[in-house]
Amino acid sequence: MGLALGAAYGAPQDPGAKPAEKPVSPEALQGCYELTLSPWFPDMKLGEDEQFITPPPRIQLFAEKGTDGPESNGYLVRPAPGVPPSVHSSTYWMPKGTKGLEITFTTGFSGVVLSLKTSDAEVLHGKATTFWDFNRRKQTAEVMAHRVSCGKQ
Repeated sequence: MGLALGAAYGAPQDPGAKPAEKPVSPEALQGCYELTLSPWFPDMKLGEDEQFITPPPRIQLFAEKGTDGPESNGYLVRPAPGVPPSVHSSTYWMPKGTKGLEITFTTGFSGVVLSLKTSDAEVLHGKATTFWDFNRRKQTAEVMAHRVSCGKQ
């Protein structure tokens, strides 16, 4: 019992342990990015449902927390200036570890999640994964996000 209490009340830590690394900074990643997705696998020929898994081609990440619905789970994402919105009613991003982030585009029922890593804030890369509110096979695609100017294109 004494050992458990000692651990719970701040027993000495390993002096060789590395300090915990901070999560990726929203301020470092805020800005506009051009998205490039590889073809979806498996290729399911979704027809009109393709719109539910298609994010805008250019997006803007904000360091501002969302306040409404699912967006309150993270920081705001919007189409970059001059880019038409997608069908998604909620778009937000969350830091994941020290060099990662996850961007969610959702209608409230279906959408796509981009799981990205970065070594700097200029290029993000990773995987896009679809989700549905009914039994449909998930699809994945490779995704790259290159930082671009937020001016109208």
